[in-house]
Amino acid sequence: MNYQTQPTIKVIDSIMGSGKTTYIIDQLKKEKDRSKRFLIVTPYLKEIERLDKEIPRLSFKSPKEGDLNASTKAKKKSKSGELLKLIESDHNILITHSLFGMVPASTLMLLATKGYEVIIDEAFECVRQYGSGNGERSGYDLSTLLRNKVVTENDDGYLEWKDDGRVDRKGMFNQLKQDCDNRRIRVKPTAGTQTNKQTDMFFWELPIDQLKAFKSITILTYMFDASVMHAYFRCYSIDWQHLSLTSDLRLVNWDSDIEATQAKSVAKYLYVLMGGKLNDTGEELNSYSSSWLKSRTPAQLAEIERAARNVLQNIFGARGSTTMWSCVIAHLPNLAPRGFKGAFVACNVRATNDYKDKVHLAYLRNIYSQPPVVQYFKAKGVTVNQDRYALSELLQWIFRSAIREQKDVKLYLPSKRMRKLLHEWSGGLCKV
Repeated sequence: MNYQTQPTIKVIDSIMGSGKTTYIIDQLKKEKDRSKRFLIVTPYLKEIERLDKEIPRLSFKSPKEGDLNASTKAKKKSKSGELLKLIESDHNILITHSLFGMVPASTLMLLATKGYEVIIDEAFECVRQYGSGNGERSGYDLSTLLRNKVVTENDDGYLEWKDDGRVDRKGMFNQLKQDCDNRRIRVKPTAGTQTNKQTDMFFWELPIDQLKAFKSITILTYMFDASVMHAYFRCYSIDWQHLSLTSDLRLVNWDSDIEATQAKSVAKYLYVLMGGKLNDTGEELNSYSSSWLKSRTPAQLAEIERAARNVLQNIFGARGSTTMWSCVIAHLPNLAPRGFKGAFVACNVRATNDYKDKVHLAYLRNIYSQPPVVQYFKAKGVTVNQDRYALSELLQWIFRSAIREQKDVKLYLPSKRMRKLLHEWSGGLCKV
């Protein structure tokens, strides 16, 4: 399905806690055209409580969870069906990022016909390596299906499902078939080689028609240029208005001075352990990255755990109830500081105030974009700024803490690279 026009796209690029959600709610309150329909996409459904309280007349609905005893795939299917019913009934709707990524092509025409306007809270991950989550099949599975011609690659590089009865498409491969049918999977074999499990690389990509199905799109984010969505926009030459918010919640054109001013306004609340032996393990450029941690010995991992525990207990005076920390989740059993395991907060947490009372932080990570995704965009002539991406991920995590309440927080950040990025972002104002 091809739509002829691109919707108006506004990117409101403003620091966490600056009032982006409040601004949107105020705009929805002021909307006088009762015929307009809105779809809000957010990491978590709990935001619907705020919408119900502040804008009851719009009566936002969310797809039901489905039978809790059903499989994950069954739940997803029921949510997609419930979403279709809500659209048919002209409801204003709130859904998660996860469900937004599964909207079938058959639903897009209805969304376009109804004239829905979409508001996306946090930049959407428009491209990722397939098999990296969400119960997806592995790249090996896809390669096997490709070699056996259960799926084929079309001229545009998308996978197509060939229903020849050899695979139970209603079972374990159902989600894969849906993704193929909706043009969400692309294959990129290594140049000059035959298709095989060593050379195939598969990517999930948001169909561009999904964005074109909306009357308008508003994206609420911070450091949009660091996001995968920004790279995706550049691939498809998508135009957008780059905006920011003033302290009195007025929209203005974005510029770097605004970002610098916003950074300085919050850096004064951030205390970072900048030097000393407890940071010695983070001197290498890739220290605390996934690959670096994978190469550590048990003794070296134990040293990292002891250092984090020492900082939290003896330097910060932290308790479990005041602490949030993060690491590569595969290493959580080895790196969890004794007494603080329950304070773990995933590095990709977004759009939640659940940790706003945490004042003692430890971030045992060094962030890089997925290498396959970087290469994917590079092949299309688009460069991903690894440092900006790393900084944006770190800041999103920090801003889950009490800093969003303008309270002092203490941060242990052993990666020298990550400390440097944070120091530069703050204009050198982060306190030691």
